Amino acid sequence: MKYFYLITFALMLACQPAEKDASIPKKWLNQPLDLTSIQPVINTYHMLDTSGTKVGSMIFGTYFENGKLVSRDTSSFDDGSVYEDAEFVMDTSNFTLEAVSVNMRINTTKLDVDLEAKENQVNGLYRVIRDTTINDYPVDSLYSYDVFRSELYMLMQAINYKEGDTLKFNALISTSMTVSDASIYYAGEDRVTTPAGTFDCTIIHLMTDGKMPQNRIWITKEKPAKIVKFYVPGPELSIELVKSKPLSIYPEAADKL
Repeated sequence: MKYFYLITFALMLACQPAEKDASIPKKWLNQPLDLTSIQPVINTYHMLDTSGTKVGSMIFGTYFENGKLVSRDTSSFDDGSVYEDAEFVMDTSNFTLEAVSVNMRINTTKLDVDLEAKENQVNGLYRVIRDTTINDYPVDSLYSYDVFRSELYMLMQAINYKEGDTLKFNALISTSMTVSDASIYYAGEDRVTTPAGTFDCTIIHLMTDGKMPQNRIWITKEKPAKIVKFYVPGPELSIELVKSKPLSIYPEAADKL
């Protein structure tokens, strides 16, 4: 279960991107967004243990379509113990998440989550399948949250951080339907090398109350900014960018990257 919290980093495919208007000022977590750092792209990451051995992969695809920001992702561990794919749809008029779909498998347990959200009212279905037993939990509740957890990895790179910055927020975790008190703070600068290259980065720390994992995150200073590395202290995993490709291919091709 120590890997359970990693899965919503995960990553993959998508469709043809539509054009976005980066000239309109937008905010998220009350911070101005640099929309040029939200690119139609597929990023592939590898998960490494403390010895540097690859233990899994993540692919994250982001694109704009019909005024929506869509992220599709998948992740898996090489031993087959965990697999997840997900899709997140965000309204770009106010940058709020309006739909979440998660399909996760951990050993013999499956989790299917399909949610819609509007003004903190969340509706949908939370389904847990253990072996042949299916348990459905309808969701129809008002939650006190600022963002979904998945939004962090869609938009975190589009904020211009500076020394002294701390952003506090409540994050709704779709895989547990709980709300975590969390904060992001600026933690310095670093030059980091991954299989995708060497990058000058801003380091961001994600601090939480334990309901979701803490992360150390490296975001490139060069624009358009992108996340090139994560460190997850709980299971001591490094997640490094391997390659980044413009999203101009169909899903069936992306599946073979």
